[in-house]
Amino acid sequence: MKRLTTSIPMALVAVFLTAAVWMPSAQAGDELHRLTADPKYFGSFEESSTVLEPPGISVYDKTVFVPGDANVLYLTMSTTGDTHGGSAQCFTALVDGNFFNPGGQGAARCAGNGTVNVPGWIALTKLPDAGTNCSDGGGGGGDCHDNGINYQWCTPINRGTHSVQVRMATNSVGKEVFIEQAFFYVDSSHVKKGGSACGVTPKGDGGDRVR
Repeated sequence: MKRLTTSIPMALVAVFLTAAVWMPSAQAGDELHRLTADPKYFGSFEESSTVLEPPGISVYDKTVFVPGDANVLYLTMSTTGDTHGGSAQCFTALVDGNFFNPGGQGAARCAGNGTVNVPGWIALTKLPDAGTNCSDGGGGGGDCHDNGINYQWCTPINRGTHSVQVRMATNSVGKEVFIEQAFFYVDSSHVKKGGSACGVTPKGDGGDRVR
């Protein structure tokens, strides 16, 4: 009795297996969608600096469109920075003029030389102003150049066009802070119970505005 056999090329089998592995899921709504990726402050003498306490200066502005059923927005900053005179380098992120997170924990002592809590802000770099520490650029012991800064904000969001911004400030008027060679990323995703995501009030429903 003859057996009927069918040979399937291995290359075709590999195609079938790859398709099975990479087949999009109908439940893929929780994927992270990158809306923009922007480099800033590259090149000779390309940097941003300020001697102002909050609200400081804008170091990033962008208008993005949040697509589909996304209900959470993320803003990520990856850069290098330094400070003068033992000051703290403070940042905040805004969407449509509202703080991503209006909270004011201990890391928000961003005014009065570190004695005043500023809601919505966070200190990401602070180095001791010791005489033997660094003084890389003549800005005192705390002037240690090229400190890595990486931080991400998140907030509930609605579909549509939104304006995002990152602002930078010193915690002590007159003591300069800097960033350079920065990347800014804005992403969105859909998460279950997105209205309570990130621990803050959904934007458009009474969020605090920047002052």
